[in-house]
Amino acid sequence: MSDMFDDEIAALLALDALEPNEEADAGLRFQELPPGLADAAALLAEPTVAGLPSELRAGTLARAMSGRPPGRPVDAARPCLPAVAFDRTVADLDDLLHSLADSEWDASAHAEHGRVRDLVAHLVGVERLVLRWLDPDDTVPNLPDHVAATRPVVAELAGADPRDVARQWHEAARAVAAAAAGDGGRPVVFHDLTISVDQLLVTRTGELWAHAIDICAATGRPLPRLDMERMAMLCNELMAAVPLAMAYRGATAPGRAARVVLTGPAGGTFTVPLALAPQAADPEVTIVTDAVDFCRVAVRRLRPDQLDAAIEGDRALADLVLTSIDALARD
Repeated sequence: MSDMFDDEIAALLALDALEPNEEADAGLRFQELPPGLADAAALLAEPTVAGLPSELRAGTLARAMSGRPPGRPVDAARPCLPAVAFDRTVADLDDLLHSLADSEWDASAHAEHGRVRDLVAHLVGVERLVLRWLDPDDTVPNLPDHVAATRPVVAELAGADPRDVARQWHEAARAVAAAAAGDGGRPVVFHDLTISVDQLLVTRTGELWAHAIDICAATGRPLPRLDMERMAMLCNELMAAVPLAMAYRGATAPGRAARVVLTGPAGGTFTVPLALAPQAADPEVTIVTDAVDFCRVAVRRLRPDQLDAAIEGDRALADLVLTSIDALARD
């Protein structure tokens, strides 16, 4: 049967009746390639017969990882420091507030805080509290409810000129940045959590971005986008905080892990343990989604069921992760 097949192919080759790709295959079969091409084909075929050198895999991986860190896109943004992210986000929100027309200060911006002017008054209260939390000599009473904690300040500023409220917020935010400078690893209280100064600045960056989204939505402006350095910082910190967020919600999965692939220049590939005391585990689910949208879920500006994500593996475990990642957000 093989001889008959070879005869037929040989005849078609002689008659020039084969397609170009078929002709190349037939030429290789009958050793009729031009000498240079035949030599190249032999070199390509040799590994199939001889087997790959044992050191090839290690060498290839070493060269690949010298080009970029594993788990990061080739064009990945470099994460900025939390203090830099907070500074830039304060400046962005200050610019947004300066752009508001008189009537826009009374636009409804938040289900709990109310109007834009009330939302900014809330931020004045937050910055005042953060300054106290950053002061080692100050003692702040237990204030687990983020919204209720600032209601006295919102009431105090209810009759003030909204632009003056914005000025007070900006001055207080700049004071927070100064108080936090150079002290990123120090533990501090933040409501009912004890976190580092850097983690506090990450949380505050997320809150300011979330409220900028609220104000833009209330006033018909395009939704604000952070630069990719800030988004990369948020992605990295968010992934590192997944075990804590799940523990805060009482939804840990000891001994289990998830792979999260965040697409875009701010993203990367992360394997995250799903409990505070991690055990080595292979991921049981992979979640692939846009980095910016994932962060919007984390700051409660996109519901998990609105997230466009490709999920492979244990769907229930994916839902557990996605419904827990906003646990540390405060707005």
